[in-house]
Amino acid sequence: MTRLRNRLAQGLRHLRREDGSATVGLVLMLPMFIYVFMATFEIGLYMTRLTLLDRAVDITARDIRLGNIEDPTHDNIKRIVCNNASMIPDCMTTLKLSLERVSTTTWAMPATETTCVNRSEEIDPVTALDTNPTERKVLIIMRGCVIADALFPSIGVAAALPLDGKGGYRLTSTSAFLNEP
Repeated sequence: MTRLRNRLAQGLRHLRREDGSATVGLVLMLPMFIYVFMATFEIGLYMTRLTLLDRAVDITARDIRLGNIEDPTHDNIKRIVCNNASMIPDCMTTLKLSLERVSTTTWAMPATETTCVNRSEEIDPVTALDTNPTERKVLIIMRGCVIADALFPSIGVAAALPLDGKGGYRLTSTSAFLNEP
């Protein structure tokens, strides 16, 4: 009985010690710091990809407007956008472009939403592509949509974004240009 009492007293002395109290705070706060770091990294990557897509679509629209693209086919325009958007993974297969005319008499904008590739289905959605985007005095709306995978899909902004069937989120960009005579 004396042994049991001595062991209990020794155990109570260990419970009163305070030299490990900093570890408790670290263990409680570390998951929150990791969550904030991962969410910050994800939003930074999202914004970088979106900015690069906007820049690439704007540069390509400018090249079309100035007549710097000799053969403005869908594949050539897509290749130019992907070459200018360096941080978008697998750009050539996930980028969907549409070039649509806007009537300068009614100013009716395209009614359809920007079309994206649905990676969970084999069907490739059709987009509108103007047959002659370099024609003079024509207002063209150029829209691009890319699907990018989230690094941490269940944390931060990626958890709030609508994802496709394979966990990717949409990045869309729009640019308008008028071919002057």
